[in-house]
Amino acid sequence: MTDPEPVPTDLGALGADERRALLTALPKTDLHCHLDGSLRVATVAELAADPAVRALATKLGYALPEDTSEGHLRRVLSPGLGCSSLEEYLLAFDVICGVLQTREALARAAYELALDAAAENVWYLEVRFAPQRHIHADLPGLEVLRAVDEGLRRAERETGGRIQTAILVCAMRNYHESIGDYHRRVRDVFPYATPRELGALCSRAAARLAVEAKRAGVERVVGFDLAGAEANFPPSHHREAFSWCIDNFLNITVHAGEGYGPASIQEAVTYLNAQRIGHGTRILEEGDGLLTYLRDRRVAVEVCLTSNLQTKAIASLDQHPFRRFLAEEVRATLCTDNRMVSDITMTDEYELAQRHFGLTPRELRKTVLYGFKASFVPYARRRHLLLAAKARLRELGLGGQWTRAEEEALAAWKDGALAPA
Repeated sequence: MTDPEPVPTDLGALGADERRALLTALPKTDLHCHLDGSLRVATVAELAADPAVRALATKLGYALPEDTSEGHLRRVLSPGLGCSSLEEYLLAFDVICGVLQTREALARAAYELALDAAAENVWYLEVRFAPQRHIHADLPGLEVLRAVDEGLRRAERETGGRIQTAILVCAMRNYHESIGDYHRRVRDVFPYATPRELGALCSRAAARLAVEAKRAGVERVVGFDLAGAEANFPPSHHREAFSWCIDNFLNITVHAGEGYGPASIQEAVTYLNAQRIGHGTRILEEGDGLLTYLRDRRVAVEVCLTSNLQTKAIASLDQHPFRRFLAEEVRATLCTDNRMVSDITMTDEYELAQRHFGLTPRELRKTVLYGFKASFVPYARRRHLLLAAKARLRELGLGGQWTRAEEEALAAWKDGALAPA
């Protein structure tokens, strides 16, 4: 005998508080979340006021603001809809990276991010960042990754396995000396190289770091990404870096179709073998061919609605292809991008999508499950997380049929038994 089916949730009949409670209770993933864009403002303020942190930042070429109050930093670090472009949106990261130049600061940032995500029922979180922005003479790349791994491990342990985490290593698609001390030193070693050549050299080094970290036991490193200003920096410039990662069995996701058009997405999937696309807002500009290609090959799209509005990747949500993704069954899942810089949570993103696109219970369920299906977690754990999420969604009245496997997986998740060893 099976349990009776729960009464389906009528999303339209819920009050604002009831809807918020439901969206908070959803078992969620966040597959596109930048570490350096997702600190707590209070943490940035505390670090920026520390004389030792300021001295190191100055030595490494970062200019931290004199006013380190939370109110001032919130205005600087969370530009909101007043931001004019992706490039302006990215300026906040120069301040943030200035305070993230020690092992302790990186571990703390990762730990607090995972705790904040777990508090709103994010079950699985992939944290991405560019280690080269934090490498300097006293902090080698492997230690940068170990520090983030340490912070995530601590959060998993303290939450009893209620959140599971992974790391995506980002290469920067453009070269500029302002990116960090590592990039300035590369210019010293190759004084006659062009910016394009230097960018490719740096991305190859980032790829090798990601692979070596995995070999050295940093098991949370599961994938490789290409980030940064998109226009004039096509994915094809970085084919060697991604070939190295693919040859060494790392997963691939690529920022594409945010600051540039469909050609960027096409190169990401054809030249770099991307399994997921970050943003993809401009996918429909040249017809439906690319959308069909992604759907048929189950290439997932990491949708970041609030961020896309702020960076002016879209003028309004009416221009966002998310509704088409739903209709065409493209594997698209909601993500935060930057919790602090965009001043949002995963629950906020679901609320925005629900309010604007009028998601049905079936569409809401599908979007949640796409996140688990597209995750880069190893297969056995991904399967158990997916089964547990299905059971939890059924509990919340969002559809699905009762199965013993799903109920057992949910019970295991509640007991922390699905956490990695």
